[in-house]
Formats: sequence, C-alpha cells, structure tokens
Amino acid sequence: MSRVFDTEKPFPKLAKEALQDQQLRTNLAHATTTIRDKRKRVVAELSDWEELRDAGAAIKDYVLGNLDTLVVELEKNVTRHGGVVHWARDAQEANDIVVALVKATGEKSVVKVKSMATAEIELNVALEKNGITAYETDLAELIVQLGDDLPSHILVPAIHKNRSQIRQIFLDEMGKSGLPAPSNLTDEPADLAAAARAHLRDRFLSAKVGISGANFIIADSGALVVVESEGNGRMCLTLPETLISVVGVEKLLPDWQSLEVFLQLLPRSSTGERMNPYTSIFSGVTPGNGPSAFHLVLLDNGRTSALAEPDGRDVLRCIRCSACLNVCPVYERTGGHSYGNPYPGPIGAVLVPQLRRGERTPLENSLPYASSLCGACYEACPVKIEIPKILVRLRSEVVDEKRRDHAHNPELVAMSFVESSFSSSKKFEGAIRLGGFIGRLRRGKPLRHLPPPLNKWSATRDAPVPSKESFRSWFKETHPSSDNAATKKSLSPLRKLMPENRNPFNDKKKVTTSSSAKDAILATIAEANDDAHESKANRAQRNYLLAGTRSLDERVELLKDRLIDYRASVTESTSAEVPALLQRLLEARGASSVVVSADFPDGLLQEVRATVRRDEPALSTSELDDIDATIVGCAVAIAQTGTIVLDSGELQGRRALSLVPDHLIVLINDDQIVELVPEALPRLRPNDPQTWISGPSATSDIELERIEGVHGPRILDVVLVRS
Repeated sequence: MSRVFDTEKPFPKLAKEALQDQQLRTNLAHATTTIRDKRKRVVAELSDWEELRDAGAAIKDYVLGNLDTLVVELEKNVTRHGGVVHWARDAQEANDIVVALVKATGEKSVVKVKSMATAEIELNVALEKNGITAYETDLAELIVQLGDDLPSHILVPAIHKNRSQIRQIFLDEMGKSGLPAPSNLTDEPADLAAAARAHLRDRFLSAKVGISGANFIIADSGALVVVESEGNGRMCLTLPETLISVVGVEKLLPDWQSLEVFLQLLPRSSTGERMNPYTSIFSGVTPGNGPSAFHLVLLDNGRTSALAEPDGRDVLRCIRCSACLNVCPVYERTGGHSYGNPYPGPIGAVLVPQLRRGERTPLENSLPYASSLCGACYEACPVKIEIPKILVRLRSEVVDEKRRDHAHNPELVAMSFVESSFSSSKKFEGAIRLGGFIGRLRRGKPLRHLPPPLNKWSATRDAPVPSKESFRSWFKETHPSSDNAATKKSLSPLRKLMPENRNPFNDKKKVTTSSSAKDAILATIAEANDDAHESKANRAQRNYLLAGTRSLDERVELLKDRLIDYRASVTESTSAEVPALLQRLLEARGASSVVVSADFPDGLLQEVRATVRRDEPALSTSELDDIDATIVGCAVAIAQTGTIVLDSGELQGRRALSLVPDHLIVLINDDQIVELVPEALPRLRPNDPQTWISGPSATSDIELERIEGVHGPRILDVVLVRS
C-alpha cells in the first residue's frame, strides 16, 4: 500500500525526528544552497523582475476575484476542443471520478506525471484500493515510490536521498515492478538516470492511460500548460490513448497573454533556470496528435472556502515554485517530512491550514509555528504572498482556539493566573513582592529547574531571575511627591483586549448545497467573492518588458549562448549548405534512420544517406522508437531563454516525432528568432499543441547533478539557417 503522511504528530515532534538524520541535513544544505545560487543568477539577468512579480500577483488576484466566471469559461473551451470537464468538491469525489474513468478503459495500470494535486488527494492510494497500479515516471517520484518513501520537496521530491541510497533502491526494487536495474549499476547519477530510462521506456510506449496535473490552465482557450524537465511529462501527455488531468481551480489564468508573465517567473523561481527543458501546451483533443480522450478534473478540496478567509486568496496565488522552501532556515534543517503533507516549507505552513479548516489535526495547528518569521519567503515569492504576515495571523487563531479549552491546557491555566493578577492592583503588587523575594533569595543565580509543568520551559533554557527591587518600589522612593493614584486602578482584564471569543477553525461559512459538484463549487466562489472587497480586481498592468532591443545578429549570438549553456550543439548555415550539414550531423551521431513530417521538403534531404521515413501514414509508437533521429522545423525561437517552440505546424508534424527518437535536429530561420518571451506569444495560437524546448531532456534529481537525456531525446542539434 502506498505510504501516506502522518497528520497526528505535530510539527515539533516530526522535526525532532528529522533533526537526528545527519545525511538529510547535509543533503538539504547542499540542495537549497545550490538552487538559491542558481535562482539569484538568473533573476539578476532580468531588469524587470519586480514588475513581473507585481504582474503575477495582480493576474492571480484578478483570477480569484473572477473565478466563478473564468472557470465556467474554461469548461466551455475545454469542451469545445473535445475534452470532458468533471467537478470535484473534495478528495474523495476527485478520486472516485479518476477511478471510474480508468476502470471505463479496462486498464489496470496508469502512468503518472508528478502532480501536487494528485499527491494532495492521495490518488495513488485510491487507485491501489481499486486494483489499479499507478507508475510514477518523474525520476525523483520513481525513487520515492520504489523506496516506499514520501516526497520531501515540491520540486525535487527525493532531495533527502543521496546517490548510494538511490542505487540500492534501484537494485532492490526495480525488478519487482518491471525491468530490473543492471547488476553492475554504479552510483554515478548518469548511470542511475539511464537505469530509470530503461525501466520506464516500455511502460511509456505501451501505456493506455496517463494522469497529470497542470501548472496553469487558460480560461479563454481551454489550454493546459505543463512545465517539466525530463520528458516523462511529454510521454504521459502525448502517447497514451486517454489522458486525465487533475487540477486545482486556482491554477487558472485568464488569457493567453498572461502566460508570458508566468513562463518567466516560474522556471527562474523553481529550478533556477531561464526556462525548463520542456513546456507542453495542449487543448482538449487534437485528432492524430495526442490522446484521443481527455478528461479535466477541476479540484476544489477547500480552495473555494479559502477565498472567504482572511488572507485566503493571497495563499491561493501560489504557483508551486518552491522558492520559499529553498530560502527557509527551518525547512533547510528539518526537511519536508516534518510538515506531514505534500506541501512542505513556508507555503505548506499557510496553505494546508487554509485548505483544511474545520477538520484540522494537531499537525495543522502546529504548522504556523514552523517558521522563524525571517521574511525570506516573501522576498523569494514570485507572486508576493506575504507568508510571514499570514503565519502570525494563523498563530493568533491557534491561540484563540486554545483559549476555548483553557481548563484543560496548562499554558492557559497559567495565563489565567497571570490575567487574574494583572486585573487586581493588590494581587499585582503581591506578585511583584514575591518576585523581589525570589531575586534576593537567588542572589542573581539563574533559575535552571522550575517545578512542573514549568520544567518543560526550564529544561531548554534558564529562567530569568526577578529583580531584587521592582520599578514601583524604586519610583516611590525616588519620587515621593508623585501622584500614584493611577497605579491603584485595576487593569482591564486581558480578555477584553482579545478578539471576540469564537472558534475560527470551525467557523466555516454555510454553502448553498445543490445537486451537483459544479453548482456547489460555483456557489461557494460567488459567496466568497461577494464578501470580498477586492473581488473584482483589475487585470495586471503590463509594465514589464514587452519587446527587446537587440539586433538580429545580437539575438542570434544570445540564442547560441543560451542553447550551448543547455549543452545543445549549435551550427550556423546557409540554406544551400543545409542538406550536406544534415548528413554530417546524422553521421556524427551514428544515425542510420531518420523521420520527418509529411510536408518536409525533399530538397533538404537530398544528401541524407540514412533511411528516411515520412510520418504518412502516421507511424506507430514502436516504429518511432526504432528510428534514430528526427529533423523538424520550428515556429519561433526565444533568444533570452534559449527556447525553441514547436506547434505542429510547417515542417514539424506530430508532437511524438520530436519526442520518441533519441536524436533531434531543429532548423531555425533568422526571421523566427525573437528576443523575449512576450514577443513569442503573439506568433503562436493558443489552441495549437505546442512543445517549448530548452535544451535536451534533463534532470537534477540526484544530488542536483544535471544529467541530459532522461526520457526525451538525449541529443539536440540546432541549425541556425542564416539568410
């Protein structure tokens, strides 16, 4: 049975266990430092970073303020493109939907892309209970699954494992669920990644059902956006006959234009890269170019209720980049398992308590205290979530809740005694005299051992010694003529200074129930936004850079620099030289066969001596897997990020062509090169199936050492065709 988090232990107990693991602390220190440094470098390249953060926050606020209308618009557009939309109020409902959809296909197994939403609802457990095996395909998730472990980071879930531990997991477990690891497997990250590639390859090529999440869903086109690095996401989104995507309703963007902001914010904040190796964009079903059936499960699970809570909509801005984890001193020392849920770190400490109002465990009540309130998380957040402020408010709610049960809480019994003393001048004066007596008795020596229950406090620190003389006594002696009448007045009870006595955790708004999940979710959103002052927030101002200033030659040089940084091979050529160059590139890589789209010009292939296969009629997945290389054109190339965009247009063919063969050659013309991401989007149509490529497929999941060619093409040759 797949493991699930223990939500009964509070954070301090889980953290204490984690602090005993020296290997964990070493791994975390290395990983978080490395990612922080990478992020700092790539963020510094953008002069408009703060404007992008402002725009990201404003777009998300607009979405949340208009969520009821935007989510209906999304449903209409997904349906218009052949998809089916399902609405799920909670985890149980979402799991039931997915299980039913998989059973309807008759399949007993599925391949999965790493998804925080499916981890949140514990989908793998639900599938397993119904006789369906879920195979995780992300390298880190595969490590966690094979090791019967739990993820500890949003971005790199196996951050707590080192290479020797991973090697042993592969040797012990791979053979139980598929192709075993080689007996001579070393602990070199490249060898470990190759073992994972071989283990999963047949599963990808034969899978009938894929399950994913999404980083963004775009209301005005119905497009889903999945950002990843290894190519396993592309495999799951492209090759199976049925695709099921489980996505939180807060992942919406209003329009295609908004994507230009988040494709600059997310990669830099998460992986410390200018752009992830792969970004897949698709809408519903595209006949012959991806799954023939697509289902979108829109997940609520507390999100719409959070809209009505103080700071709830701020938390829902989160784009799951994990930047806050990498700067958090608490996370760096305790790791993700201490947070007891799939959302660790500062964002988990504010998100999980918001999502689980009314049913919170000791863990959720302790999470707001899992922070030093240093503020680094806010500075790192790409959408400006004020996490420290929210943590302080959540702590106050925990205190308010404790106050309701003070008779059974030693801390609050003690505070009640303090309140009683402070409310009476005589009692207050008596307490001061008692403190002075203790101070004289101790003669300045610290109080190291207090009686129970105060001994829990003195066990970890010295109690301060009361002063021998109180301020009041000193003041009376030095100011005998002063009017001390004010000191004789009783202090107002502390209770009068505190918020209204209520239970904020269980004070959930009553939601109008209806016969359908959709109606119930929309009703909750509408009620929350009617109560919110900022419910109809304005769209973001485009104050960030929209156009570059570099000349064509400068753009070409920048694009080359970025591609080479991704370890792609780049060659400049004239149109006349392309046929001979293609032959040299294929020969250098030992390619004896190559596939091209149906419309690829014969003239460009006239010197190619390898066997040429045209994708007409469409080749099967197994046939593509037997071919060594692919040659394609492109739609646009972005110099600043080193990104090549394919949209299944001219000279490109289906998405599978650039995915399955091991060697990819891309031709880019001068007029296809732009400088910035905002210049690229107007050249693309939102509903065309797109693949954004920034270097060969890659992973850094094993001790953050970058390895090329995990599941996508291992070799990327780029030809810049100069006019």
